[in-house]
Amino acid sequence: MKTLAKPALIATLLCGLACSSGTPTTYRTTSTAAPRPVGDDLDFLDDNPVDIDAITESLEPTPPVSLLDREAVPHHDPKFHDHVEEAVMFDEEGRPGDAIDALRLALFDAPGSATVWMKLGRAYADVGRGARAEECVRQALVHEPRMADAHRFLARRMLDLGEPEAARPHAAKLVGLARGDAEAEHLLGRTYVALSMWKEAIAQNRRAVAADPGNVYAYNNLGFAALQLGRTQLALQYLEAALELDGVEPYMLNNLGIAYERTGRDVDALAVYARAADMDPGYVKAIANRDRVREAVDAAVADEVSRILAEQARARRGVTDAEHAALNVEPGNPEDGPAVE
Repeated sequence: MKTLAKPALIATLLCGLACSSGTPTTYRTTSTAAPRPVGDDLDFLDDNPVDIDAITESLEPTPPVSLLDREAVPHHDPKFHDHVEEAVMFDEEGRPGDAIDALRLALFDAPGSATVWMKLGRAYADVGRGARAEECVRQALVHEPRMADAHRFLARRMLDLGEPEAARPHAAKLVGLARGDAEAEHLLGRTYVALSMWKEAIAQNRRAVAADPGNVYAYNNLGFAALQLGRTQLALQYLEAALELDGVEPYMLNNLGIAYERTGRDVDALAVYARAADMDPGYVKAIANRDRVREAVDAAVADEVSRILAEQARARRGVTDAEHAALNVEPGNPEDGPAVE
């Protein structure tokens, strides 16, 4: 039989007495939680009081994995192996998954490359992983704050997510970095429209139209902003010009219809509303506007027809009365002419 050391024997006896007496032995802690009983998932006891809080606090959660640690894939390929070029080839072949794998290998070789981060972000976007794409593109800006393509990507994404305030600094930065870039001008104009900054939207979309006279969306955005400020003639100028361009959308026709109505051209408004509804049978606004204006036009046409018919009737009555007066005079009245026998 193994003999216990004297201190250990005393501790064991004391523990046994405490347990057999029905009085639970507790640990002294700085916690406000209820005391924990002896033997609660502990492997051993000693003579020193145990600070459970100190133990718990020492077990800190694992820190989140950094973006680089998550994305970069370690490898032992030769240095001359060009993973970026390989990714480009995969992308051209329509293999976005393989392109992502290659770029993650490239990231291990060049973790500070804004180009690799940007390409990886685009690759993720191509497979519909927008949030991950955004993270990678933002990391590209960490390494190259003046990267125009990164600002372009983030401006588009923020607008698509309905966050124009977040898009604005990227769109503005892009215009400054890419002078004369038609898409950059358009993105900033689109941002101003989304922010209801109508004066800025008019000025910026004029620049967008000047940079790309075939951009039907810039024409519409300018016209829409002009309508918000009550500048109907300016809106008509650009919304009618948009009709001559490719890519006219039903909502653009609806905007033009509103401008026509404001200038009293209800028949023209009805025509473009009807065209918009034909292009998109589910476009509720255009359908409602078409039906509403049609009733007004029908009523106006009916009134006009009634007016014309009334004038014609009065004209016919005037001729008949003259003829009747000439042929049906009363006898004996010298003012009416000779008597008829």
